[in-house]
This record gives sequence, structure tokens and C-alpha cells, in this order.
Amino acid sequence: MKQLYILLFALLALSGCVSHMEDISVGEMDEVSATKIINSSNSASTGSLILYLSDEAVASFERSRGTSVTRSNIEPLNNILCDIRATKIERVFAEVPRHEEEARAMGLHRWYIVEFDNEVDVEAAAKRLCKIGEVEHIQYNTLYSNPTVKATKASSAATRSSAATFDDPYYDRQWHYENTGNQTSGAVAGMDINVADAWRYCTGHKDIIVAIIDEGVDYTHEDLKDNMWVNRGEIAGNGIDDDNNGLIDDVHGFNFVDDGPITWNLTGDSGHGTHVGGTVSATNNNGTGVCGIAGGDGSGNGVRLMSAQIFSGKHEGSGSASVTAKAFQYAANNGALIAQCSFGIDPNKKGAPSNDAEYSQAYGVEYAGIGYFISKKREGQVIDGGLAIFAAGNEDYPEAGYPGAYRNFISVTSLGPSGMPASYTNFGPGTNIAAPGGDQSRSSSGGVLSTYPSDSYAFMQGTSMACPHVSGVAALGLSYAQQLGKKFSLEEFKAMLLLSVNDVNQYIASNDSYNKYLENMGTGRVDAFKMLMNVEGITCISVPRGKSNYSIDLTPYLADGELIYKPLDMVVPADVATRLGIESAPRLFGSKFLITCNNIGSGVVEISFVAGNTTAGNDSEKGGIVVTKRFALIVRDDFSDNGGWL
Repeated sequence: MKQLYILLFALLALSGCVSHMEDISVGEMDEVSATKIINSSNSASTGSLILYLSDEAVASFERSRGTSVTRSNIEPLNNILCDIRATKIERVFAEVPRHEEEARAMGLHRWYIVEFDNEVDVEAAAKRLCKIGEVEHIQYNTLYSNPTVKATKASSAATRSSAATFDDPYYDRQWHYENTGNQTSGAVAGMDINVADAWRYCTGHKDIIVAIIDEGVDYTHEDLKDNMWVNRGEIAGNGIDDDNNGLIDDVHGFNFVDDGPITWNLTGDSGHGTHVGGTVSATNNNGTGVCGIAGGDGSGNGVRLMSAQIFSGKHEGSGSASVTAKAFQYAANNGALIAQCSFGIDPNKKGAPSNDAEYSQAYGVEYAGIGYFISKKREGQVIDGGLAIFAAGNEDYPEAGYPGAYRNFISVTSLGPSGMPASYTNFGPGTNIAAPGGDQSRSSSGGVLSTYPSDSYAFMQGTSMACPHVSGVAALGLSYAQQLGKKFSLEEFKAMLLLSVNDVNQYIASNDSYNKYLENMGTGRVDAFKMLMNVEGITCISVPRGKSNYSIDLTPYLADGELIYKPLDMVVPADVATRLGIESAPRLFGSKFLITCNNIGSGVVEISFVAGNTTAGNDSEKGGIVVTKRFALIVRDDFSDNGGWL
């Protein structure tokens, strides 16, 4: 990887160093060390440290650019680098000319990584470097753990329902998309993300890019290859950094662990990245495998997947702070609007941050990278920033793990096919939204079915699997905004996503064994159809299945309930009536509509009413104006009668 100011300390160059190693491994950390070292050495990588340098130190390194100089102009720093047998020091965040101004404005150019002999004690090396005035902060290069997820390969036997939207043979087993109640043990109809009805309006858009920050994605997979992001500025296989971004042959993304090609089949790999990628955007309607939430309709319009690899087999640097930070910078610079991140810190682990202030300090370099991803302006895009979406964690702990728990990021909890919280999911403070993540306690088919390396398909469970459902729904929402020509601020879009949900608390409250999850799973279960309706600006109304003459009062949905109006008629299109099991036309009773919906589903109706008066104006008398407004009906057993969003 070509980085800025790489200083190689070859043996020849170091031959003049005076060793002071006897000072490194003794003594207590002094006051200077206590203020400069920002995190614990727990789970730290050996042989590297991350430094946040002063402007003067950065300028010193920058003056050596393009020369064979292997030392800075700071002699005390040179001495310590010699003592710890440093092999290189370089910027963590790449210098990419077209993005450098923004990177420097956010201070990314001040983060450096120094690599040294693995036999040197990393804590002792940190203490030594604390003595250098130009070193303002030191961060141990801590490692995120790659979630341990067991895959159960799906059998090849599959039949496609004639009622399915697409022809993908495994779709009927993806209960998490469309739950009929009979795909797996314990499943309850309607406990899904309601994506089938959303696909009537939008299936994806090729201009929306989702970065899979995870293990490598198998970009050769039969159900993923057509939806992989392609770096048009790079020529595959020529060994040249064609687009001058510091990386060679980054065609579908980059392997930041091994500093080279994307991998997915090394010893220690779990197929995790390929699986979550398929949930977001496996190719739809191609007669192959599974469906992806935003995988298009088979015409090449699926959301694009960028593989920003931070885990690689059993490589010692997998999931390190420096590698993770680089991945977020890369994703932002290359147009990704969503960072799909099914990893995090066990909140119950020694040294884990317990609040936002601790996290932003102790994980400074990753925090800087994620901050850059979120705040970097995307010219001409449907939102003006980036969404960072994380798994809440699988420790059954009453708090979300960081980074997802941070207030500006989205943390996803997990539900099983019954719609109840999965036994492993974290919950409580720091969580934001729920999604199906699977529960295989009764059957492997209770897991989430998605793509798996080498043209395979597998069931997995975890908040790692719930997370890409939210990323996929977000990507579908962005696709619909692109389709409609709409633009939103990041905060507007995030609010729509978090409020496009169905209630889960009424079910949790009905079972005492789930009491700890009550009001602790986020806003609710994400709903793709509601997301698209909210993007378009159509109000959603929840209707319980099978309730005869259910009364719909429009008052809460119109002008904060203060509008003077009189409803006139509700027009239900024939296809909507069939899907929702509406056997007779809605009736107007006073100021309310009475309707009976016998089927689970969603659809849009048109309601006309007189606005500004209770009678319409005509030739003989003054009155109000007749207007028509579209509303979306959401029919579920799990309805929440609270108006509109939830």
C-alpha cells in the first residue's frame, strides 16, 4: 500500500542508533504517560502504536517527502524509533489528492502508525514515546473481534412460490423478508421487514453504494457479482495505482489487513462478509439463490456492494484500529452512503468504554475515521453525509457495544422468526432499532438465509445478521429517493429510518420471560414499506388483521389533529383490495372510515375530503375545497394503534 511519508528503518539505516532499550521495560507510567496514552493495552496488537502528532512533527515528516531520508527532524523521536527497532512510520489515513483538503480539515493527517519489532514490549514503547513533546496522544492499536458465527449451509432443494415477486428459488425460506408463519419452527406470520410490498415501488438503484466493512465479500459469487461496486478508475490486475488513491488494483474494494486483494476463503474466515453483503444486495430475479433487500429486479439496478475488508483469516492485524479507520476513509472517498458494520466491542469486556466520552477518546483513530465517513459531503447525492450502522452485540448484555452505542451511529438489536428478541441480543441503552437476526434454538432454518462463499448459501444468526437488514432497508430508501429525485439531510433520513418501524413492545409485554427487553430494543422492527412511504411523504396507518369494521379516524394524521375537514371517500385499488383481503368497500360512518382487512400486507389508498369546511363549495354556496391524499395501510397482527410512524 502506497502511503504518505513511509520511513523504512533498515538495518543499515539504523546502524548508527544508540540503544536505550534498558530504559524501556522498567518503571511506572508517569504523569505525562497518563495524559498522553488514551486507551488500555487490553486486546492491543503487538508491534505497532498509533500516534497523534503535533503540527510541527507532521511538518517535519512532510519535509522528508520524496527523499531517501529515514529520520525525522526530531532527534529525540529518532532515538526512540531506533531503540524500539521501528520498521516504518506512516500516516494512518492515506493522502488522496482530491480529498486531502477535507481530510486535513478534520485532522486526519495528524494520525500516524509506527511499526516495530514484535519482541519489544508495547506498553514500554508507548511510555518511551510519551516523552516526546511532539507526540500529543498515543493509542494502542486495539483489535475488534470478528464475530463468531456458525454457518449452516442450505440444502439445494428449493421451490419457488408462484406468488413470489421474484424467481429466486430460495426466497420462500427467507422468512425475515416475508414471514408466512410456516417456514421454520416458531415463526409468526408478519414478523418480517415487509419488503415484498416495498418492492412494488422500488427494488434498488445502482448509484447507491453500501460499504461492507467486514471480512472480504466473495465478489465472484453467482448471486453477488452483478451487484458489486466497480472502481472505474482502476484497471484490474495491472499492478498499478491507476486512480492515484494509494491502493493497487482496488477494483471491488480493498483488503486493508493484508494490504492487497480481497480474500474470503482463508483459514479462520467465516463467510461473514459475504453473508451480510447478500442480505443487503444479493441479485434479485436472476433465477439463482436468494434475494437481497436492495438487490434490484434483475435488470442491473441493484445497490452496489463495496468490500472494505478489515478481517482476514487469522491475520494478526485483523480488526485493528488502524485498519478499521482506513476502511471508513476509503468508503467515504469512494462514494459509499452506508457503512454496514457487523462488528463491535463486547460491552462486558475489561476496558470496554462505558460512555460516549470514553469511546471517542479511547478509540480516537477509528472515531476520526467514522466521523469523516459521516460528515464528508457527497456532491449530488440523495443525502449529504453517510450512515454508520452497527450490530448491537451478541452478549445478552443490557447495553449496546461500541461503536454502535455512540449517539451519532445506529445500533441494531436482533429478533427471531417469532418476532421476539433473540436470546443472544444485547439490549437497552445505546440500541436504536430492531431487525430479524435469526434464532436457531429450534431449527437451523430459524437463522437468516443469505449468500455464502463459493456460490453457496447458508443460515446464520446474530445481531450481525440483523444489522444488514437495517442497512438494506436504508439502501432501499435511498434508492427510492434517487428514483423520485428527492434529497434529504443526513439527520432527516436517519429520523425516517428509525421511525419506519412496527411496534415490538406489545409482544414483549405479553410474555413475562421477556420483561428485560421491554422498551429496550430500540424504536421497533424495521419496515421497508414504511420506509419508502416516508421517503415519498405518504402517511402510514396501521390496521389490525381480521378486525371487523375497524375504525380509521384521519384526525391524528392531518395538520396535528387541528384541521377542519370532512372525509368523503376512500378509494382502494383492486390489487390492494386483493392483497389485503378487503372484501367490501370501506364505509364512511360519521367522520371515520370503517374497513375490514383479512390479510397481512400493505398498500396505498386514496382518501378524498373537504378541506377548510364541512361541505364543499358549489355554485349556490361557499364551502371548502375537495382534495385527495394518499395513505398507506399496513395490515399486521402486530399493529400499534398510535398513529402514523410506529
